[in-house]
Amino acid sequence: MTAAAAKPSSLGGRERGRLCIFAAAALWSLAGVFIKFLPIHPLAIVFYRSLFAALVFTPFLKRYQFRCNGTILVSVLSYTAAISAFVSANKLTSAANAIVLQYTAPIFVFLFSWWVMGEKIARANIIALAVAMIGIGIISFDSAGQPEMPGVALALLSGVLFAGYMINLKRTHMIAPVYLTWVNNLACAFLVFWIVQAHLAVTAAQTIILSVMGAVQLGAPYYLFSKGLRSVSLQEAALIALIEPVLNPLWVALIVGELPSAATVWGGAMILFGLGVRYVWPFIGAHAEAE
Repeated sequence: MTAAAAKPSSLGGRERGRLCIFAAAALWSLAGVFIKFLPIHPLAIVFYRSLFAALVFTPFLKRYQFRCNGTILVSVLSYTAAISAFVSANKLTSAANAIVLQYTAPIFVFLFSWWVMGEKIARANIIALAVAMIGIGIISFDSAGQPEMPGVALALLSGVLFAGYMINLKRTHMIAPVYLTWVNNLACAFLVFWIVQAHLAVTAAQTIILSVMGAVQLGAPYYLFSKGLRSVSLQEAALIALIEPVLNPLWVALIVGELPSAATVWGGAMILFGLGVRYVWPFIGAHAEAE
């Protein structure tokens, strides 16, 4: 009776975790739109975005949540490096390329979660990742040798760094997500300030955009992602987050008018197909068996 009662609760928690990660990816996907409307230094965007995200979470902090250790230090450094590389990549290549190439991260998440943390990789996850990475490859090869190649390289680097951040998140289960989101962004703003302090002049309109970006597009999704990882495996979270590179170029095309290349469209279709294989097909199979 106890075991039977615990199972639905566990499943419910996992579904909530999946929804948190999906919502985080959807909010992250708005980055390209905001960045294209901000003709300022990329690291100035990083500074203001993180500063406003930290300010939004400050009222929700509790004194007992404060702590400093090696896990938080790794989180702060990987977070700062990943988002700095990603925003810079958005300025050097298309939003579609930047976001899709950042999502080579699941490859490294799968490898390190298996190699370092000893997690087994489910067959369904391997198939979904393989199909999605074909899509990533289509977009990557389309930019090889082009003038935007430095942006492509930065986007790939941000993928490696983001993987490091996600892997380290699994070690933060004893740290409150509110505090973790706050300290990551406060430290990021502090570290970036010393590099970009000569380029921080912004207009009132840009300040409003940056404040909304910090609260809605950065702070909230990183909080949701941290919450989601409490009940969802690292490998599955990395797969669900792949919806971001599909949505990002869509928003940019609809709002900014920057149309993705044919390679980006086909690559995005492969990512969606991979996710469909992982989540939709098992659901259809289970429904057919029930009938």
